[in-house]
Amino acid sequence: MQRTRQLLAGLAIGGLALATGACGSPVTDTSNAADSTRTARPTAGTDQTGAKAGDPPMPKPPATTAGPLTRKNLPAADRLGAGFKPYTEPDQPEEGFVSNGQPVRQRDAVEVTASIVPLGCPGVERLSPLPVPANALEQTYRAPGRQAAVALVLDYRSEEAAARLVDGLADMLARCKQPSAKAKLPTARTVALVKRPDAGTLLDSRHDVGPGATPGWWDETVVRDGRRVGLAIVQRGTREAKLDHGALADYLRTLITR
Repeated sequence: MQRTRQLLAGLAIGGLALATGACGSPVTDTSNAADSTRTARPTAGTDQTGAKAGDPPMPKPPATTAGPLTRKNLPAADRLGAGFKPYTEPDQPEEGFVSNGQPVRQRDAVEVTASIVPLGCPGVERLSPLPVPANALEQTYRAPGRQAAVALVLDYRSEEAAARLVDGLADMLARCKQPSAKAKLPTARTVALVKRPDAGTLLDSRHDVGPGATPGWWDETVVRDGRRVGLAIVQRGTREAKLDHGALADYLRTLITR
């Protein structure tokens, strides 16, 4: 279950949650990243301000905007698949997260860039780090059966940095290959089927193989337009139809330029 959250967290808040055991490249901070949106929840013994005597005041829950980015830059739930609805992440003290009561939240730019790095792919840590955006906004979704999806819009300070994000992620996913039949895997490994229709579009479908492999697939769509990048990753069962990557890519591109 933890690995499932890591993969999806590649994007979401409880990890879609950042994992302590993630295998990946470091990130390069090329901007003044926003303050972290993961904060400790008040516990017994705190006063009404949410802080113990002598402690600094508790940070506020994450905003619902990030710089120029708003919810209008993120996809409607029904465009990600049948049954999907916006999902509000609850408070998660064990993750150090305070909810803002909304499905849309500002993400810490450094943290969310680290979460995009694909897990369990040999050699990823030796590649160039992914660039960090100036602003990052996220929305989470759920469908019946607890299927999950996450969408991000990332705002960079230059087109060159935004392009490096897409190129760098493509290089990382190229390392997520099917292991040989003779390979003795100690843990689960991610396998990605990748397509690059053009320089500004990256499409992939991922699944796990090996010990402890999580069933199901994750379909990811990444698009760039100018200084912005839109990204959506959608969970599906092993017998479910694959996401229409092309249609979703076209839709995301209209959103991120608003």
